[in-house]
Amino acid sequence: VELNAAQSRFISNVSHELRTPLFNIKSYVETLHDLGDQLTEQEKQEFLGIANAETDRLTRLVNDVLDLSRLESDRVWQLEPLEVAPAIEQTLRTYRLNADDRGVTLALEADPTLPRVLGNWDLLLQVFDNLVGNALKFTKPGGMVRLRAYPWPDSCRLEPGNAPGDNPTCALTSPLPRLRIEIADTGCGISPSDQERIFERFYRVENAVHTEAGTGLGLSIVRGILDKHGTQARMASEPGVGTTFWFDLPLEQSDGDE
Repeated sequence: VELNAAQSRFISNVSHELRTPLFNIKSYVETLHDLGDQLTEQEKQEFLGIANAETDRLTRLVNDVLDLSRLESDRVWQLEPLEVAPAIEQTLRTYRLNADDRGVTLALEADPTLPRVLGNWDLLLQVFDNLVGNALKFTKPGGMVRLRAYPWPDSCRLEPGNAPGDNPTCALTSPLPRLRIEIADTGCGISPSDQERIFERFYRVENAVHTEAGTGLGLSIVRGILDKHGTQARMASEPGVGTTFWFDLPLEQSDGDE
């Protein structure tokens, strides 16, 4: 019953999201068709520009829905050893011009000899693309988006024993080290109430800083992709300070249990 209800809500949300751009495209194209001779050249260009932008919006939505559907299917995704640094660098090259136009600095902190991970190249590129794209949307001019990659836990800090003669000990947070990826921004931050719902389908954080239209599916796709990699995204955010997303990827030699 819960699955059927969730599917009904999903179909309802998709229908609603599709209806808006389709209505806008039809309205402006219909106006061009019926009143073309009465419109100025500037008005024609404006109407065509709006119809084109709405078509792009519709394409993004359809692609996101298809991506989410693929991730939630029973398909088995092949994970193979790969270098994650080139994927991060490719994402930064993709967004470099966008960041320069916004006056935002993109920074990368990663050891050149990072261990290889088990992953799917195309899916991880999509994760980086969604998270970096979101970070840029929320960051004001003069801010920074920083990507970090490092083994975790990479060291075990020894703590003194509680009793005389006890050996120093440390608390490990995982059985074996993984590769941790962080995407941090100095943007407007996310309120605690929004943080609770940020990974829900079609949920969008709207404020004075974030004015760009989105599908509200980006973080749901991120969650689905990372689930295929046996991990999950975590976040820390404070309004007015910024937001950091991070996740851990299994290393090349990890087996299924690890």
